[in-house]
Amino acid sequence: MIMPYLNFSGDCEEAFRLYQRAFDGQEPVLARYGDAPDNPEHPMDAAQKNKIMHGHVMLTETGGISGADAIWPFEKGSAICIHVYCANVEKAQKAFDILSDGGTVTGPLQPNPPPHDNGVSGTVTDKYGFSWVLSAEL
Repeated sequence: MIMPYLNFSGDCEEAFRLYQRAFDGQEPVLARYGDAPDNPEHPMDAAQKNKIMHGHVMLTETGGISGADAIWPFEKGSAICIHVYCANVEKAQKAFDILSDGGTVTGPLQPNPPPHDNGVSGTVTDKYGFSWVLSAEL
């Protein structure tokens, strides 16, 4: 299985719970920095210890995402989109609506053109800056 790994700047848990809700996914597995043994060379305050060191959430029966609250510098990028094939149009619409709340619709959920005209697809960038492509068959 391949899972995209997403870096967040403090809102990993919030995002994973939103993604879980959008896709009726499993409860996220979340390990916090405070769960690891203390490292005197890199002390953390209580707020840092509460951040997500590693987490994952299954969004479908066969796929999900992993990620963490990065404690290193990173730049949010747009080179990668997360593509989810939903079980049906209703699930795709629900996920699309949840992900677009506070985000930006870049392509509405609509019927695909030929030769892929037996389904729908749409694209949205969520409020965390991640781009999603949602598809479903009619």
